[in-house]
Formats: sequence, structure tokens, C-alpha cells
Amino acid sequence: MKFANQVGFGCIAGGSLAAWFCLGEAVVVFGGFPYQINPSSWSVWLPGYLAAGMLIGGACALLLLLVQRKRKTIANPRVALGLMVFCAIAASITLMKLHLSLLAHQLGWSPFLTVGILIPCGLLLYAVLLFLSRNLLRRPLAFLCTPKSSCVGILLVSALAATSWLLPIYAASQASPAQMTATAASPNVLFVVLDTVRADHLGTYGYARPTSPALDCFAATGVVFENAFSVAPWTLPSHASMFTGVHPTTHGTGWENPRLADGRARIDDLATYDMHTLAEELSQRGYQTIGIAEKPWLSFEIGLTQGFEQFHDYSITTLSERFLGSQVVARYKEKFGVKIPTSHPRPQDKGGARVIDTALEWLNGSRERDVDRPFFMFMNLNEAHDPYLPPTGYWESFLPEGVTIADTVPEVLPARQIDQHSMILGELALTADMVEKYIALYDAEILYQDMLVGRLLDGLEQQNLSENTLVILVADHGEEFGEFDTRVGHQLAAVDTLLHVPLIMRYPPALPQGHRVTSMASTVDIFPTIVDVIERAQGNALPRTTPELLSLEGVSLFNAMQPGGPPARDMVVAHYDNPTAYLSGWSQWAEHSQDPLNFPLAKYLRTIDVLRTAEHKFFSYSDGTRAFLDLQKDPLEQSSESSQVAPEDAAQALDFELRLRRQLGSYLTLHEMLVGHLVRSRQVNASKRFTQAEGQNTEGLGYVGSSSGDGTEAKAPLVLPPFLKN
Repeated sequence: MKFANQVGFGCIAGGSLAAWFCLGEAVVVFGGFPYQINPSSWSVWLPGYLAAGMLIGGACALLLLLVQRKRKTIANPRVALGLMVFCAIAASITLMKLHLSLLAHQLGWSPFLTVGILIPCGLLLYAVLLFLSRNLLRRPLAFLCTPKSSCVGILLVSALAATSWLLPIYAASQASPAQMTATAASPNVLFVVLDTVRADHLGTYGYARPTSPALDCFAATGVVFENAFSVAPWTLPSHASMFTGVHPTTHGTGWENPRLADGRARIDDLATYDMHTLAEELSQRGYQTIGIAEKPWLSFEIGLTQGFEQFHDYSITTLSERFLGSQVVARYKEKFGVKIPTSHPRPQDKGGARVIDTALEWLNGSRERDVDRPFFMFMNLNEAHDPYLPPTGYWESFLPEGVTIADTVPEVLPARQIDQHSMILGELALTADMVEKYIALYDAEILYQDMLVGRLLDGLEQQNLSENTLVILVADHGEEFGEFDTRVGHQLAAVDTLLHVPLIMRYPPALPQGHRVTSMASTVDIFPTIVDVIERAQGNALPRTTPELLSLEGVSLFNAMQPGGPPARDMVVAHYDNPTAYLSGWSQWAEHSQDPLNFPLAKYLRTIDVLRTAEHKFFSYSDGTRAFLDLQKDPLEQSSESSQVAPEDAAQALDFELRLRRQLGSYLTLHEMLVGHLVRSRQVNASKRFTQAEGQNTEGLGYVGSSSGDGTEAKAPLVLPPFLKN
């Protein structure tokens, strides 16, 4: 071949092979991604793959020209060049995969060693293919190694890439099919969780520091619950309860079982046990459901994404970032000082900016959004979570007088998780000076997060969505700063510093502005409140009464939000799982792994159930300890772990304990009767029962109860109401 023809063919062959690899990689990446699939995402990388393949192909053509000078003739130069390009691309891909994988680092391989291994392997592969091209595979290889075949390959893959932009976004595997079409009166729902934000650190709840100007302005136009409480002191069970409308004692998710049942255990086409979630409920009502978070506890593997058509989980490698091209760019762009713009660059915060950017892009009418449907958008902002490392420009916002940023950087002020463990164990002294600095940084994180919330609310206003969107701002739990013993963080206890959370709702067509509710509320009430607001907006005189909705343990707060409205409840319930799984991950645990009861924090190896009213709080610990508090006399709950109840409080404490047990028991009973394990089993077996002519039926085998129904007819309100008694 002439020089120009040979180099041109090498470039075309390289581009074609690289394009096919890009398509094949897309199939693998799509198959292993647990969330929504954007078919066009792979085509973004196709030009880069084409360019890289052409460079490799051109280099191979030049190399073959050098060989031809020494050996004047090659039997079939096109086949030889095509196979050389194939081997070079295969070697390059393998080299990059190894270089980017943990294997090379674990084995201590240097890039030179890897290249030294791959070159002989590539040459051996080339020799084998060249041999086959002259014998067994002569015709097919000769056909593939032609300019026409390579051009057709590039055109075909390019056509597929162009077509992918016309295809819809494929919903996540756990999305629920719509059972009805949402009416035009259906409000949008924006559900924002401010992770780890204490109510008493926000301006609208009386905090002296200006940590929340945007949220305070929002609160002035909505309804503020002054006494809202979470059902659990940490992320997983708290979110699971907000999503399911049932307490942790019912859904069973926590340290002892860190996964919400999501129906992936199946019998035929029916989920054997599947917690019904808010996203599933709204999806079935015709809502487009989307979740955005950067937190491992809110992932597909934890079971909390069921019902979401789209879930942007930035705690894992995203769909686009899973491509080899993306990994190579990420690895080398900083090394060579190359600034390559991306749609969602990783910010210098804990992911909040990325979450808000994604939300705003979606709301602005991105390809993923169906503007003809109302939406349910959930997002978690994790900025206030430890370690407290505010972004530049916010770090110094609340530092005490005389304290500089240099005094609070992690190298000076302990910020590692192991440092927190040491403080709780008493191995690292938690001084008043340290607490003051930690709170200053925590407040700065809240201020930065407040700016993000402001951006979100402004974006909602700019899209003319504010008036028809029910906005809910809530925290999943609070934080401790050594108020009790040496505890810091949000584990091991169920005191109000962990459970008292902000809860603010705004929906102009139905909720008053600037109203404050002093009666009690629970985060488990959010699910039924959203459903109630939607039903009222749609004008439904008779709301849907499905087994899933009847089994909800929360109550609607709608009437309580109206001026002069009745309180929704007179008590709240909270639960904390036995934290053995959490503590066993501490480095200090290893010293006591054979005898955990000698671990310094062994007193915390128990579950906690709490019943709280406006004035009193009862703690029930699984180790037999009981505590009863008069919150007027002990507002800091210093006696929350007392082993004895004062004689004068004994009768009232017993009343609280009986109510707590009856309440939790009735919740669980109602749930199991309506949507529990036996109901699912009956539904499965009902479709499989043999007729008398076919043989003994499954009821006769003793596997199911009465054949009169599937259990869903038990719709009586068996649950004890958490309301004020008449």
C-alpha cells in the first residue's frame, strides 16, 4: 500500500475497533448499573474513543512501514496492519485497566513492569492471529481487515450513538408502574432532608447565630413545627421511617439489619416481603419520582431507592464515570494540568453543591424530566455531618474571638472518626475549648448548607413551581457535643439533642403562611401528610384506603397545620437498635473482641425505646434499665440512663411503659395483618392452590390460614391512636 493509504487505513481501523469497544463497554456498564439508564451517556465518550483509536491505528501503520523497509514484501499488508491495530488497542485497554485497578497497586507493579509484561503477550497474540489469517480464519479476517469494513463499523456505531439520544431514559429496576394518571391539580412534592441538623441551631428555632437566613425566610412563608421529633437518632432507620411511614420497630432497619426489605426476595412474580415506600405510593399515583443524594446509607443496596424512577447516587461511581475513558481523564487531567469541563464537577464540599446542581438541572427541564407529570423529588444534604470541614469562605464564619482557621484545621483540631471514638471512650480529652470550636465549624457547615437550600428555593421560584409544590424541609437527626458524659456525634443514645429536628412545610394553596405549630409531630407523619395534601388538592372526598395506607403508623399533620387546628398527637415514639455492629468496627474493639462485655462502652450494648410527651419522657432499655424524666426539671436529660425510677414517679412511669408497649405492639400487629409476611404468602399460595380434583390443596398441607381471603380484608383500625385522649 502507498504511505497515505496505509496510514489512512490504520486510522480508520483503529477508530472502528475503538468505537466497537466503546459500545461493548456501554453494554457491560449499563448491565451493572442499579439506577436509571441514560442510553446517550456512552455516546458522549465515543469521539474520544474514536480519536484514541485513530492515533493508535496511525502509529501501527507507521510501525508497519518501518518493518516493510527491512522486509520488502508482506503477504497481506492490510490484514497484517488490521491485526496489529487490534492487538495494540487490546494491549492499550488492558494496560489502562490494570493501571487504574487496585490489582496493580496491591502487587506493587510499576508501569514499566506492566508494559514489559503486555508487550510480549501482545506480540504472541499478534503472531497467533497472523498465523490464523493464513490458515483457518483467512477469509473472515481478510474481510474484516478492509477499509470498507472499518468504515461501515464506524458509521454503524455512530448511527447507534445518534439514535441513543432519541431513546427515553430507562427507569431504575425498582421503579413502580403507575396505576393511575395524576390529575392536573396534583401538587409537586419536594422533600429535602438536612442531614444531622439540630433544630436549636437554626434561627427560626431561636438560635442566636445567623446560621440559616434562607431557611428562616422560607419558614416565614410556611408552617413551622416547633416540637417535631425523629424516630431514630441516625440516618438509616430515620430515613427508612420517613420513606415507609412506620417506626423502626416495624420496618426493622438499623444496626441489627442494615437493609430495608425491598421485594428482591421473590416467589414467582410476587415480592415475598416488601416495605411500601412513599416513592412507590406516589409513583403508582402517576408521579415522576427522583432522588438525589451522596450518602451510602441511602442507596440501592440498602433498599431505600425502591419506587424511584431516577436516583442519582453520588456515593458511588456514576454511570458516566464508569467508562474507561472517564477514568483515564480523571486520572491524568490534574497530573498534566488539563482543565476538562464536566457536567457535574466534584465540589470541595461533601457533595451538597452537586446534589443541588443536579436538582436544578432536572427542574430546568433536562432530558430526564417529563414536564407533563407532577414530580416527587427527594434529596439529602450531608454538609452538617462530621467531620466539620466547611468550604472556603464559610470556615471562619463563627470562630470564637482570637481563633483562626489555622487553629481549627484537622492537623490541629482532631477531625478523624477514630478521634471521635477516642473522645467517647475518654482516651482523648474533650475540652470546653474543643467543643466551642467544633460547634463553630458545625454552624458554619449549616450556614453553607443554608446557601445551597436558598439556591434550590430560588430555582424553584424561577421555574414558576413554588406555588404548586409542597416543600418539606426536615432533618433526619441531630448531633451531640459532649452534653452528656463524653458522647459526641449521633449514636448510642436517644436524647432530644439527637431527636428534636426542624420540620417546615410550605404549600400556598392549602397551608397558612408564617404559622407555628406547638403540638408534637413525628417524622413518621411525613408520609401520610403528603398523601393527605395530594388527596385534598385532587378533591377526593373518599381517599384511597389500600392495605399499605391503612398500615401507616404516622398520622396526617394537615389539620394541625391550620390556625386553631387540633393537635395531631400527644406523644412520639423513638427507637435505637443495639449498636454492637457499630462498635465492633472501632479499632479499640479488637482488644475486647473475645469478651465484648468488658468493652468500656459495654453499657451501650442494648436497644432503646422511647415514649415522649410534651412534658415527660420514658426510656426503656433492653438491659432492664428504665428512666422517667420530667423535662421541666431535667431539660438536659442528665438522668436519662438512671437505673431507678423515683418512687413518686413509679405509677406514671408504669403508665408510660404500658402505653409504649401497647403502641408498638399494635403497630406491628396491624402491619402484619395487612401487608406482612403471612399476607404475602397467602397471596402467592392463593394463585397456586390445587383444586380437589388435582389433589390436596395447600390449606390442607397446613401452610396457610383460612382460604376465605388473602388477609387484606382486615381493615379495622386496630392501631392505638397517638392522639390526645378525650
